[in-house]
Amino acid sequence: MDRSVKAPTTTNGQYRELAGAAFLGVGVPSLVELAGLAVWAAPMYGGPKQDVPLTNPAGLGWHLMATHELAWTGEATAALGTLVGGGLAAVAASAVGVRWACRRCAAAREQRRYRRGRPAHMALGKGRKADRHEIDDRAKYMARGQELDDLCWEAAEAKALSLGIGLREGQAPGVLIGRTVSDNRELFGTFEDLHLDIWGPRQGKSTSRVIPAIMDAPGAVVATSNKRDVVDATRQHRASRGDVWVFDPQGVAEEPASWYWDPCAWVRGDGGDDAQTRAAELADHFSASVDATSSDAFFEPEGEDLLTGLILAAALDQRPITQVFAWITKPDDKTPVQIVTRHGFDLVAGSLASQYNAQVKQRDGVFATAKKMAAILKYRHIREWVCPPAKGERPRRAFDVADFVATSCDTLYLLSEEGKASGGPLVSALAAAVADAGKKEGIRYGTRMPVPLLMVLDEAANIVRWRDLPKQYSHFGSRGIVVMTILQSWAQGVRCWGREGMDALWSAANIKVLGSGLDDEDFLRGRSEAIGSHYELSTSTSQGQRPDSATESTSRVTETTLTVSDLRALPRGRCLVFASGHRPVLVRSIPWMERGDAAEIRASLDAHTPNPTATPASPRLRAVPTSEEDAA
Repeated sequence: MDRSVKAPTTTNGQYRELAGAAFLGVGVPSLVELAGLAVWAAPMYGGPKQDVPLTNPAGLGWHLMATHELAWTGEATAALGTLVGGGLAAVAASAVGVRWACRRCAAAREQRRYRRGRPAHMALGKGRKADRHEIDDRAKYMARGQELDDLCWEAAEAKALSLGIGLREGQAPGVLIGRTVSDNRELFGTFEDLHLDIWGPRQGKSTSRVIPAIMDAPGAVVATSNKRDVVDATRQHRASRGDVWVFDPQGVAEEPASWYWDPCAWVRGDGGDDAQTRAAELADHFSASVDATSSDAFFEPEGEDLLTGLILAAALDQRPITQVFAWITKPDDKTPVQIVTRHGFDLVAGSLASQYNAQVKQRDGVFATAKKMAAILKYRHIREWVCPPAKGERPRRAFDVADFVATSCDTLYLLSEEGKASGGPLVSALAAAVADAGKKEGIRYGTRMPVPLLMVLDEAANIVRWRDLPKQYSHFGSRGIVVMTILQSWAQGVRCWGREGMDALWSAANIKVLGSGLDDEDFLRGRSEAIGSHYELSTSTSQGQRPDSATESTSRVTETTLTVSDLRALPRGRCLVFASGHRPVLVRSIPWMERGDAAEIRASLDAHTPNPTATPASPRLRAVPTSEEDAA
């Protein structure tokens, strides 16, 4: 709560007493001295010369006001006017000088920022005035000034150096959040902060958060999306840093399959006991793709357990992931049981055997559930992205998650759309596999990756249904993995992870950003309460029986800083930031079009955005009957 407004009945009264005492002790003697100076200077204007005791204000006032031994003349009035005018001119000149000096200091700071190459040093554009909104007036009641020092450039830079992260000249020291509305300062999340963004549809999250974060990333990047705009905007820059991998099984960006990721090879690993754990994790991603509202308390876990065993069997026997779906369609083929038995996984073999040997109705239900979970594997357009090239096919590069995190500067774009043939399970599985490799890479270096890995999970609840994300969130920051989870609403996250999971995700995130376009009343009410209230002075006038007996009183009242309706009407370009250990702050977002690297992003868009030549539609001709045909 903002408490800068003091109660008028206490502090304001003390201020009035102090002001009165100051006027009597300083103001009155100063006025007497000014009058004495005017009398002393009167001869310069032709007046009489008088003995003025300037060093004795009390005697000066006595001779001037009481005994009239000092005469006030017209020339003294002229001298007084000169003194007052000169004083006002001096004050005005001082104000102009101070303002000029402040502008010069601000220009010098901006010049230093430019020389250091800050990515957002032109965030408002040269000569461009910041747009103003009615809500901006409330920024003074939220976090501002020195309380945000540890979110600014210098603090983020110091934190990066303390973590052992080497920064290039002019490289952003963290993930840019935006500029404060109150004093136009850049705010950053550090390289160990975790982000949770909630923006309404088409409110600028890609232009203001996703694209700038990818452009500023110091190391490897994983970005998920259901559109190609992020890929096209950042691809050219990221290609200059390292290899670019675009996982596009549904043709969102029309990317040809020049490489593949073999989930079974990832599960197999070095052939140790961890293969069983990874098989269960992969099965969980397939299971999460099934609508939870139609789940069955028996068949869902049994189907997932069956899927785990089949994935493990395919991995151990070095078969492609599509073999899992083939086995699901053949409940009488017990080859998977034989494979896991041969590799020493006796308990898994027993579990699989019990499912194969169950009563027909029960067995068919379990296999049907597993088939629904793994349905994506039956589509032909998926195979070339997750299977090694067959004999006679053109060669494709194999993607290895461990090599990816070790190279430091490669980029992985994961694209998918919702629908029957959605590649969402594979997208979430690959993202989780990279995160797991990143954690292991951090452990290999002691605690954290030497160069942070950025993971931007856009459309997280739609195409990245990663069930364990809330549980693992707090561990990522300590391993050098910066995760940005971006949702369209609070309810969307609740549908994906449940209320407890969404609460856990919110609590684990260090930086929470709320954009415009939100309409969840219960969620917004909670945020309004978190922002709090502030004091304002209210003046009331009461009229007595007599016309001249009106009295005026001032009281301090409590006002809600931002109501639910204020949050619902949050204008585009404004964000509310909830950072750990800070009061909420109102921020102006910085779209990439206003950044210093906007030209590079536009060039990337021009180079990669498809520009099909428009073919005019052929005219549709209609036969018009002649007069003879009408007559017939």
